[in-house]
Amino acid sequence: MTNNEGYASSSVTAQSWEPYFEDGRETGEIHWLVKAEEGQLSGLWRIGPAEGAEFPYKPAATDTFHVIKGEAELETPDGEKIEVVAGGIYSFPAGFTATWRTRSPFMKFFVVG
Repeated sequence: MTNNEGYASSSVTAQSWEPYFEDGRETGEIHWLVKAEEGQLSGLWRIGPAEGAEFPYKPAATDTFHVIKGEAELETPDGEKIEVVAGGIYSFPAGFTATWRTRSPFMKFFVVG
């Protein structure tokens, strides 16, 4: 990750991924593009179906993302099921809650903030 004069750039390598933890539980790996102390976060996130079979999804800020590969299902507390598929673009507001179920190896480019 490089931040220069108002822009950020990055190259994805095998070594550029790091474990990602949510509420003390490892939920996939992340490659950061922007990781501001206060404000926007962006990058790539990936997870396989074994480690991402099911976990709570509750963004602290608006989570907007483009699915690069894979499939997942979000089930809201009232039972609505939202299919998240490769090629789709989604945005979930802060305070949204669901159960995330990864169906196949999954990768997304995300912007949170």
